[in-house]
Amino acid sequence: MVRVHIWLRRKEGMTAEEFLEYWTNRHAPISRDGYENLKGYVVNVVTRVPEGQEAPYDGVAELWWEDREGFSADMKSEAAARGTEDLKNFTSAFGLLFVEQAIVK
Repeated sequence: MVRVHIWLRRKEGMTAEEFLEYWTNRHAPISRDGYENLKGYVVNVVTRVPEGQEAPYDGVAELWWEDREGFSADMKSEAAARGTEDLKNFTSAFGLLFVEQAIVK
């Protein structure tokens, strides 16, 4: 299983509601519908942080593929190029992390 987390910071001047609406209704469908090998896609939005702290990002996407070949094929697709280009429409920063999941409970 290949899992990635992509953290996103919303674009300056965009409300949290606008950010979530754009992400889930305009951006996410690019990957959801365009990546032939994608097995799952979850959007996690930051709703609050402890008092006195600032959130380092506004949301994290979790995407996963069965294997590296499927991931690589999808990253070479037209959907990947469109998705990367679209990030500038609703984010001010983002980053991709490869992760391994360890279920604790």
